Amino acid sequence: MSDLPSFYERDGINPETYDARSEAHIASGAVAGDATWYARKCREWGGVVLEGACGTGRVAWTLAEAGVEVVGFDRSPHMLARAEAKRAQASPAAALRARFVRGDLRTFDIGRKFHVALVPFRSFQVLLTPEDQRACLDRFRAHLDRGGRLVLDLFDPLYAALGKDLPASIGGRAEVPLPGRGRTLVQEISRDSVDPVNQVISETWTFEERDASGTVLRREQERLRMRWSFRWELRHLFALAGFDVEAEYSDFNESPPAYAKELIWVLRARP
Repeated sequence: MSDLPSFYERDGINPETYDARSEAHIASGAVAGDATWYARKCREWGGVVLEGACGTGRVAWTLAEAGVEVVGFDRSPHMLARAEAKRAQASPAAALRARFVRGDLRTFDIGRKFHVALVPFRSFQVLLTPEDQRACLDRFRAHLDRGGRLVLDLFDPLYAALGKDLPASIGGRAEVPLPGRGRTLVQEISRDSVDPVNQVISETWTFEERDASGTVLRREQERLRMRWSFRWELRHLFALAGFDVEAEYSDFNESPPAYAKELIWVLRARP
């Protein structure tokens, strides 16, 4: 398996087209309605919100426009630059509510406490070891007020998709029009490996920017590695890190837990 840049490591097609791809696919996918749900719950809970792995600010700006003060952090300067660029299109009030800083999920230090913290859209799963997961939870607990909430969204693994002998093209192919460019992004996902001992999936994502005739103008590849975790494994991890489970949902309509859907956790930091 040749060396490839990891996700968002470079300023290329992936960060450039993230918003177009998320708009096309998130609205009808497994996390449909997540940003609106986060905004509603954060307004209900009150206080300032910390968002980990905020990316281009897809969720953070939704919160800010809904009247919620939010600090977002991400390890990718390329994603943060796009989050910051959205300030020019935000309402004046929202522009004052959102702030973005560089930080790693395992080591971040914002220097203040928060009432609510979020890690949306499966970003917790880029932590590939239990040690990294625990380090992340410890950092969030250190940043939360007494009784503060942490919300995590992971996927509940489909057991059939964890087999080592699945076809390489399991991830599928998608085409997304790129607004204002007259071009199309073609995205293909191929499975590199499944490590059932360490619970890690490795995928190669291929991005091609094509013109109206189908000619490939740019082609880039990146590697995405994610760790899957099981429901009761996570409950034990949360307890070890000093969190109680307040709620668990399988989608952003607050449906009860269900196999092979989302694992949406609302956690409370113990005093």
